[in-house]
Amino acid sequence: MKGFMPGSAGLKGGCKVKLKGSEIIQACAGKLLRGNPEQQVTGFAIDSRQVSPGDFFIPFEGEQTDGHLFIARALSAGAVGAFHHLSKTPDPEIPPGFLLIGIGDSLNALQQLAAVYRERYNLPVIGITGSSGKTTTKDFTAGVLSAKHNVLKTTGNLNNEIGLPLTILKLEESHQAAVLEMGMSAAGEIKTLCEIARPSIGVITNIGEAHIEQLGSIDAIAEAKGELLDYLGSGGVAVLNGDDPRLLEIRKRYPGKAYCYGFNQGDIKGLKLSLRGEKSFFRVRFPDKSQGCFESPLPGRESVGNALAALTVGYILGLTLPEMEKGLASSEATAGRLQVLHNRKRVGIIDDTYNANPSSVRAALRVLVELGGPKTVAVLGDMLELGTIAREAHKSVGRFAAECGIGTLITVGEMARFGAEEAKNAGLEVFPCKDHEQALSRLEQLGLDENWYVLVKGSRGMQMEKIVHSLIREEGAGG
Repeated sequence: MKGFMPGSAGLKGGCKVKLKGSEIIQACAGKLLRGNPEQQVTGFAIDSRQVSPGDFFIPFEGEQTDGHLFIARALSAGAVGAFHHLSKTPDPEIPPGFLLIGIGDSLNALQQLAAVYRERYNLPVIGITGSSGKTTTKDFTAGVLSAKHNVLKTTGNLNNEIGLPLTILKLEESHQAAVLEMGMSAAGEIKTLCEIARPSIGVITNIGEAHIEQLGSIDAIAEAKGELLDYLGSGGVAVLNGDDPRLLEIRKRYPGKAYCYGFNQGDIKGLKLSLRGEKSFFRVRFPDKSQGCFESPLPGRESVGNALAALTVGYILGLTLPEMEKGLASSEATAGRLQVLHNRKRVGIIDDTYNANPSSVRAALRVLVELGGPKTVAVLGDMLELGTIAREAHKSVGRFAAECGIGTLITVGEMARFGAEEAKNAGLEVFPCKDHEQALSRLEQLGLDENWYVLVKGSRGMQMEKIVHSLIREEGAGG
């Protein structure tokens, strides 16, 4: 696929999504309940508070409420139509001119619509999954490709069975490539996302403990992530982390073209990594023996590993070294992923609060040490969804925190306390806390100044970003 020039086909004219109601009905085998099937739709929304004029509203039934109750609100915000479950009676207040399409299930209808819509475009789609690092890899890959092409990429947390179809429905004629993050928590989910997105390049960053509570074992996680390669088959291109032994084993079984990237071995190999300030600089050797020097927008060896994955995709799609250098350096990272902020006292605050598992916590701790040495403090919240290995996983992280050389460990939560005990036994200064307020009070007592770096990390459910916000709220922050 090297040298492939992406293009697009399908929608003619304009730069916004345009679908008729009749096309939506046909795609999801829906039923016209009211309104004009010739109605033009220019966007899609699942939250009535985020509806723009011309949008089509997709109501979901949740544990707390039912999206059908908000169709009228979506209408008032400018929505021109909505799905409606056939098992429910439409609100008589909805005017007869409003496009209402009856379906059996909102999720199935959304996925069917996105899959049909995807067929309108002939362009490379890069699917990215992994236990950690997939969001940063997605950001870097989109950045690299954006140096030459107009790229659609996953935003926020739209990487699941709802978010990915919504992202696909943002494809426009001007797009020349799509970079899609693929999250999962159970077997079969990556397969479903692939059937919708039809990726031609698949990236797997690593195989780790994330979602082990649902899947039961590392082997099961590897099999679930491998659904991406199962979909690609012999006609696709796999991009795999060559420093992950499990992915090297998967490569042996993959029938298609595969590129490995890494520091220890790989077709695309990282060389001479160095940290200057809060950025990483490194050299890369490519399969054609060319070499280039690159700058990663984020610090740390793991972030550079994610950059190597992005550069591998750029190489496959025929970008030049200068294009890849420019694209990577200008990549925009998603909030909460190893972003280094500073408050008025110039304390370095490493915001890595989006989520946490043992592998990603160890990676973040290594970055903390690289940046600040002994004048460092890690504020670690519970790692969730680890099932039967949760206690030992937290203990392992505690031992690693002591071994890697950070100055102080503050923990938040009951499970993180097990890590604190291990770290204390290994000689590290430790302060177990029950909540955010206690952790912030302990940070204040440390007398932090410009010589210190503070890492804040924990699982999504721990809301550790509140600590980051408190640290910078009244001080002013910069990247």
